[in-house]
Amino acid sequence: MISLNQFVIKKVEIDQNTSTFEIGPLPKGFGHTLGTFLRRTLLSAIPGTAITAVKIDGVQHEYSSLEGVSDDVLTLILSLKNVVLVSKSLEPVTLDIKVSGKDGEVVEVKAGDFEPSSEVEIVNPDYVITRLTSGKAKFVASVTVERGIGYILPKEELRKELSMLPLDANFSPVQLVNYEITQARVGKETELDQLNLTVQTNGSITPIEALHIAVDTLNQTTEHLMTITEQMLTGKEISVTLSKQQRQIEESTTSAVSETPIKVTDLNLSTRLTNALLKSNYDDLRKLSGLTEEEVANIRGMGSKSFEELLSVLKKYDIKLV
Repeated sequence: MISLNQFVIKKVEIDQNTSTFEIGPLPKGFGHTLGTFLRRTLLSAIPGTAITAVKIDGVQHEYSSLEGVSDDVLTLILSLKNVVLVSKSLEPVTLDIKVSGKDGEVVEVKAGDFEPSSEVEIVNPDYVITRLTSGKAKFVASVTVERGIGYILPKEELRKELSMLPLDANFSPVQLVNYEITQARVGKETELDQLNLTVQTNGSITPIEALHIAVDTLNQTTEHLMTITEQMLTGKEISVTLSKQQRQIEESTTSAVSETPIKVTDLNLSTRLTNALLKSNYDDLRKLSGLTEEEVANIRGMGSKSFEELLSVLKKYDIKLV
């Protein structure tokens, strides 16, 4: 039987937002196991950005209409959900848009018409939200942009603010995940699996970035399971009553180790990663403990390669992210 760690991955890029990853050879039957894990994680556990509320001038509720605007408000709301964004802020961000009609022309209101923000990037600026068909028509609105994971229902409490319309939101940047199992061969061994995993995103991240995040999520889960099962095997899960003196010695030793700083300048990290951490006042690696992956990934100047390098360093020093 072939070992589980002998497989390789080949990326076949279909277009900018779609790639197929050929993973193999795998032991017979393991293709479906791995494919199911990856598919469910990709569809449900990748963080993203979405519009969660909108306020449109002249609109009191979803069943309104605007003079000179080609779509009713319900259609406008559905259209706004198709605007692809990337937020660099962990807090909600408000974006404003103001477009006026022109006599004798149809004016398209596009995603790129939102006022520029240093905290939010519009991925599909050419996307048409609606059209103005009258010179007197105006589309003036503000939307709330948030980061999150998975799907959320509308926050009905937002209606307390006049004219604010809450939206349900799907934060996942992964739009489609399919997989199929084909036969692989190594020498005379033919009863092997190859997993062909196709990933399509909305453009806010690449398929390989989505796959990396999914694998990292699964890795954290299995590492935690490994730790727990090792403790169960060795019997460490059974609590032991220590004398007061023993407990004081153990607590002081643990405290001394945990308080020892790990200076970023002593770690021989890449220049970009070092600068990103120091400029954000993370001079001690232990300061990152307890942060979420999103918070760390959004450190100013942190690129995808720097993030991967940092995850490796954190793992080495047993510093856990939430």
